[in-house]
Amino acid sequence: MHVVNLPWYDLPELERETNALWAGIARHLRKEGIDAPDRLDRDTEYDAQWLEPSLLFSQACGYDVLYDHSSYLQVIATPRYAARGCEGACYRSAIVVRENGHAPGIAELKGKRAVVNDATSHSGTNALRAMVAPHAKGGRFFSEVKVSGAHTESLAMLACNEADVACIDLVVWDLCERARPAALKGLRKLAETEKAPAPPFVTARNTSPEMLKRLRMALFNAMADASLTSAREALLLDGVELLPPSAYNELWLFEDIARQHSYFELPAPRTSPLSRVP
Repeated sequence: MHVVNLPWYDLPELERETNALWAGIARHLRKEGIDAPDRLDRDTEYDAQWLEPSLLFSQACGYDVLYDHSSYLQVIATPRYAARGCEGACYRSAIVVRENGHAPGIAELKGKRAVVNDATSHSGTNALRAMVAPHAKGGRFFSEVKVSGAHTESLAMLACNEADVACIDLVVWDLCERARPAALKGLRKLAETEKAPAPPFVTARNTSPEMLKRLRMALFNAMADASLTSAREALLLDGVELLPPSAYNELWLFEDIARQHSYFELPAPRTSPLSRVP
């Protein structure tokens, strides 16, 4: 039995639309001769699913494709998002603070309490490193760094004054603005990060080249399926692109900024990219 999930932007308020999108993708997969499950697996942790040889379809951070899960995942294609700040198959994050905060710029965040969603997140951690590293001294910038487990949890921690700054995926921000506006109340964007390739749709590393070709065909057809227009629009999906395998190496450029400034304060993945050989 194949394992499938769409964990990245699966807000409970948009579950119906996510289910509709998957039903459409599954329909096109079956047209390609692939036995696709009817339902997404929301009961198993997504990173546990990524280790399954039977993983057929999921979504992951580009960081996961580069590092901790590089031996288990391969890219199907990269989505295009219609969120503000996204361009083509690239996305950005926003440095977010409370509206009543008195930080006019990044430098003024020195000594504040930061929260990141996950150590292996580009949008919440790697992109933030690159923004604050030039302002750090002695490898330090924040007074404290917490890990929330999700962008939505980071927003909640900002709102209730458990943290002062977070780096939030702009797709998450725009989805919350549509489906969960109360989560953004009292918060503001201070700055935006540089663009990077968006979180790709992925399959197991052992998926055969022929199967991968059929997965891509089905996905591209689903993104052009008029019956899925409302689901795609609700999820801010504007299509998919097939990027070259080297595209996600761009994430190393963000790390290099941190390395150049000897800034290692924020949590690093287990196979620490900040200590990689150039």
